[in-house]
Amino acid sequence: MIEYGRDLRAGGHWKWSTSGPLRLAIERVASLSIKPLRWAAVIGVALAAGGALFGLWIATNALLVGEAVQGDSSPVAVGSFFGGVLRLDEQLFVLLNSLGSGRWDGFWLFVTSRLSTIPVFAALMYLVHRHFGLKSMLVVLGLIAVMITATDQLANLFKDGFERPRPCREEHLQELIRYLAPRCGRYGYFSAHAANSMAFAVFLGLLFRRIHRHLLLLLLLWASIVGYSRIYVGVHYPADTLTGMVIGALVGFLIYKLSRRLGPIRKRLVTRPGVPLL
Repeated sequence: MIEYGRDLRAGGHWKWSTSGPLRLAIERVASLSIKPLRWAAVIGVALAAGGALFGLWIATNALLVGEAVQGDSSPVAVGSFFGGVLRLDEQLFVLLNSLGSGRWDGFWLFVTSRLSTIPVFAALMYLVHRHFGLKSMLVVLGLIAVMITATDQLANLFKDGFERPRPCREEHLQELIRYLAPRCGRYGYFSAHAANSMAFAVFLGLLFRRIHRHLLLLLLLWASIVGYSRIYVGVHYPADTLTGMVIGALVGFLIYKLSRRLGPIRKRLVTRPGVPLL
């Protein structure tokens, strides 16, 4: 056996954070494996299956209301399941909506309005210009336009497909809820406000995560507050908001991955020492 005395590390102590190796592992999986594509396919099939089951529930409910159902009882079971989920969502909405008070109504009306996004958007565009330059800022503005268009169109597609009335349209809830919004649309599944704010938060938060480490967390908190504001003013159920946030997060992540392939941003990305790229 040959003894060998290893020199000390030239760079000093280990500089990786606790989550550093985990992010490196995620990078290797996302870059060198087709598993993420398979998971995306699974999620797409799951969403399609969920839409089909929801449509089945609507048809079953119509049959149960219109006439007695004879024969196979499985449609009745499916209808009962989705009916229970919707009732639970409705009860949770009444609980969260009733937490409001006149003292805070003005604040939440501002949060839920488009005007509240302007200072957040302006501050982030300033950061983009400062760290990435004018050309990259224009690219980011274009990507944001594509991202918002995608989430809006998906929201419209879901609203027209599911046709779930907003809580402010339900007569049996009028005595139980606090309705504050200036207008109430016809259908509300899922929330475009929640999707847009979450997509914006995920995209810009990931773009700056190696420069401002805590910005992503702050933006996610902001997006969650915007999502809750839709419940507070009485226009969306919790499931509407949660679905919008999930879809918005997926769209924002895909736009972020796309931005890394674009020359102006890719050249300007700043990597913090010891933190791998996602």
